Amino acid sequence: MTIRFNPRWLFALSLVFSLQFCRAQVEVPPFVNFSLGDTNNPDSQLWDLQGTYSLNLNVVQRNGLVLPVNLNFILLQDASGRLSSPTNDNTEALTVSDNSFFAVLPRVTGKVTGSGGTARVQLNIRFSGTGQVSGQPTTTVKGSFSVTAETDPDSGNLVGTKNGKFSINISGMGGASGVVDDFATPMPNGANATWTLSLQLVGLKKITGDAVATTPNRAMGFNLSGKFDGVFNISCKGVNNIQNTVSGVGSSFKMQLDPAFDSGSFQGKMLGQHLEFTAPTVPPQ
Repeated sequence: MTIRFNPRWLFALSLVFSLQFCRAQVEVPPFVNFSLGDTNNPDSQLWDLQGTYSLNLNVVQRNGLVLPVNLNFILLQDASGRLSSPTNDNTEALTVSDNSFFAVLPRVTGKVTGSGGTARVQLNIRFSGTGQVSGQPTTTVKGSFSVTAETDPDSGNLVGTKNGKFSINISGMGGASGVVDDFATPMPNGANATWTLSLQLVGLKKITGDAVATTPNRAMGFNLSGKFDGVFNISCKGVNNIQNTVSGVGSSFKMQLDPAFDSGSFQGKMLGQHLEFTAPTVPPQ
């Protein structure tokens, strides 16, 4: 009797055993960490622009005269890149020329976008309040300022990409308006585009777990899911229920990690900015 072997079945069987063996050799560490930003791939820079600003503006009016203005305000940036101001009634200082001072309530709106490690900001501020001009009785003031700017890591400034617009109206004294050219203002302390990403992976064939993205201003929480198919394919979605983090809702990303966990590719949108890069992991301590 002659026994015939089908080599195709033998190849398929050996491939299955090989894959099972390879998967068995993959050890999933409890944490996978990335240190990102300007010390790594420049495309991995992430700008968290939340903080306190003090604008020094030179408003060029229609008559050519320059109106010096200083305005303080607090900017909030959510995980989707949307800009806002605190909901409480904290007043900030506004001065116009050298002879006026106002306590105003700034209301910030706008959006952060960007890609390739550069953040672009559309900033709009409306303000109203009371104060004095040249020691005269208290009067009311209202006005607005808008500008389009982008981050400049070399100077540490937000730099205007086109002229800003400023207007003001002081009760009983009339108003003024004009353009702001050469706009530049320091970013808040800590806004240096560096951040860290820590993944806590559970499982192999079906991966679950959490991730935390930490900037100088916040730690955002994410839920992750995925699978191992020769590489680790992971999706992360911002949530608001991770302990010791703020809401990451509005940010999300996808990653591919190699089985050695020494590098990964990243694609997603965080704090309004599109990120796409490859970076090495931080070696386990």
